[in-house]
Parts: sequence; structure tokens; C-alpha cells
Amino acid sequence: MKTKILGLNKFPKKYKIMCKLKFAFGVFMFLACNKKDPQNNSIVTNRQGTSQVVYPTSTLDAFSKINKTTSWYNTTIAMTSLFEVSKSRYWGFELIVNGGLVPLNTGTNNTQNGTRNFYWNDLGTYLYTDFTEDGKKDLWAYYLKYPWPTNAAGLHLFSEYVGSPNVYDLQSGLTQVRKCVVSDMDGDGKKDVMLFSSGLDAFPNPGDSLGIFYPKDLKYQYLNSDIGYYHGGATGDVNGDGLIDIVGYSGFSQLIPVHPTCYINNGKRSFTLNKNIFKNFTNQDNYYTVELFDINKDGSLDLFLGSIEKLIVITNKDGVFDRKNSINLPVDSKLEIMDIAFLDFDLDGNIDVLTMSNKGGYNGYALRLFLNKGDLFIESSKSYFDKTDEVGTKSWIKWIRILDYDVDGDLDVVADGLFGNLNGTGGKKIYWRNDGGKFIQVKVN
Repeated sequence: MKTKILGLNKFPKKYKIMCKLKFAFGVFMFLACNKKDPQNNSIVTNRQGTSQVVYPTSTLDAFSKINKTTSWYNTTIAMTSLFEVSKSRYWGFELIVNGGLVPLNTGTNNTQNGTRNFYWNDLGTYLYTDFTEDGKKDLWAYYLKYPWPTNAAGLHLFSEYVGSPNVYDLQSGLTQVRKCVVSDMDGDGKKDVMLFSSGLDAFPNPGDSLGIFYPKDLKYQYLNSDIGYYHGGATGDVNGDGLIDIVGYSGFSQLIPVHPTCYINNGKRSFTLNKNIFKNFTNQDNYYTVELFDINKDGSLDLFLGSIEKLIVITNKDGVFDRKNSINLPVDSKLEIMDIAFLDFDLDGNIDVLTMSNKGGYNGYALRLFLNKGDLFIESSKSYFDKTDEVGTKSWIKWIRILDYDVDGDLDVVADGLFGNLNGTGGKKIYWRNDGGKFIQVKVN
């Protein structure tokens, strides 16, 4: 059946030919400027257009089954909004004369009484999501002991903040939690909190245990078979048995050699230390940032490791990470990888890699995007982000979140844990607004 172009027979033959050519050209341009989104099969405009949603929130639903086991994925879908602990009733806690702990917040003046015996939230070290499944968001937060750095145990807070803001559980725990993520560690289908602690962040960097918090019974479990300076770590089903395993990396210490570590999940909150899944790592492999993600689509989680001027991915071969099989991503000089995120930015069906780094001793930040082309990664930050770098004394960003920050139906890139003059006196926020697939930096108070 042929489609008839109405009204075309009223015009001379020469004009008919011109109209047909214009129509064909118009169809070609429509197809060229629009393409299928492989994540959700909807039509999206190219990055020059803003009339349709690019990277809708449903994009995250299309991640692979194995990637949905990772702490990166589960933390990303859990953190649908940010939370400012410093502006809450639980900015910190003060140890009073009788040995009790009382909350500190912006409405109190306890810190002015001269005792200086208090704990405060380490900026960005929190999780804000519905752990109890009552439809209301809860808060888990970590508190450092003053003065910093110290080898004293910190505080771990859990509060059903939205429903019961005056009720909280407070327990002494790890020395310096550097990373906290959402993960179902006991396989009951409910959110737990996985904790990676560096321990004392000063000479001789003695390290610390790993920890798990189970909100359903307010219990902590500590894994201390391998003490390390765990600045980074991740969870996911490494061996493909359906249970969530733990990978951490012990960075530089004067007492402990740098090394990766793994706890295999046996079920029923039982974990076994297993370092045999790592091969050919040396004492030069000093890494602080860790993620697990299946980047080559083979159904197994790969290992991402970042540090100063280094970002590598080691593919998972039969449950083993062999350092000799690593792929190096092109990191700028004087950048230190602080966080890693994942999204298919160019909509080609391959998940790309987004990193946040600090510049030259925490004096600025750098946002970098590496497009995954199967056999190589191409740095393409400027094609998607209008502003990727800033400098400032002791100014850096701890985390990058992928969420719908401005609640317009698409995914934005959001900074969480802003240090130095990036934060400002008014508690600034920085995010890159998704404008039809182009990310525009916005700063708000």
C-alpha cells in the first residue's frame, strides 16, 4: 500500500519532484536528529533539543540484573534526595558531665561552653532513605570525635527522622567511616548499611574493621579478620551465587601493606575472608576509591579502582580479579579519583563512567566523563557538561549522585559533601541540571 501525499497532484510535475525531495529530506533529518533510547525504547531528541526528556528516571530500572546487586546501584536508587545533617537537630553530640550524650544543632550553643568534648557529622557521611519501609525517610549518619584526627571510636546514629524525629538510636562504633552504602547484606530483601572505615587518618594509619548495620533490629556486625585503611569499598554479587559479597581496599599505611580484600557472603550474616580472588597486585597498587560494576556486559561484576592519577578497571574472570588484565582510563595529572558513577550518556547501549576528583591536595574538583566504546574509553566531559572544573583552597566534593534533583522527571548529576569555599556560609549546593541531555551547572543555597 502506498501512502498518498494529499494535494500533491494539484501542482506541476517539477514542483511535485521538489516536494517529494523535501519530504524525503525531512524524514531523513527527523531520523538523524532523533534516536531510540536503548534503556527505555522511547524517542529522545538530540542534545541540542530540550523538548523531551533525556535520561528519564526510569533509565535506572533498565540496568542489568547483576549491576542491580551492587552497592553503587542500590545507594543510587535509595538516595532520591540529599540531606543536610548540619542543619538538622543532629548536627553532632556532646559528652556531658554525667557521661551522657546530648544532641548539638544550629539551635544550640553547647559548643561554646568550653568543654570541646563532642562529636560532629563528617560532611557527606550519611544515608537518607526509607530503611523501615513505612513510606517515610530515615537517617543514618556518622560522627567523628573532636579533635580530628583521633583514634577514638566515632558515633553511629539511626533515626526514623521523618516519622519520629525525636527518637534515635546512637551507638559507638568504627573510628572513621569514610564510605557508607546501601546494600541487602543478609538477603532478606530489606536495606542494610555497609560501612568502610579508614581508622585514624594520621600516622601511623593503623586501619580499622569493616561494619554492617541492620536497621530492622538496630544491630551492628563488625568484620575484623582483615584490618585495613579502608578509604573505599563496594558490595555486589562477585561470585554469582545470589548473595552480596564485600570488596574493600586498604590504602597506604605505615603498619599495613596496601592490598585488596574480600568477604564472601555465606548467608545468614556469615562472611568468610577470601583474598584468593585477587591476583598479581603489588605494593605499588595503592588505591582509595572502589566500585563494582559489570562494564563489559558479560554478566560478572568488574572491579574499578581509583587513586592519584590512576583509574583502572579489572574484568572479572571466573570470580577472579587479575591485576594483569586491567584497563587504564586516561586520568589527568594531579587529579585524585574520589568517586565513580555509571550511566549510558551517549545512549549507545554501553554504560559510561563518570568520576569526581580532587585537584592537587584537595584544592578544587574535576568532573570527568569517559565514554565506553567497548574496547576503549574516551574522555568526553566537555561534550556533556558545561562546567567541569573549579579551584579553591581545601575545596573539594566527596560524592557524585545520580538523581532527579529538580524533580522534573529526568536524572541530574548532583554533588554531595562539599568542602571548603564550595560550601559557603549559606550551605551551598551544586548540581548539573539535565537540560535535554546537556548538563548545566547550577549553584543554589
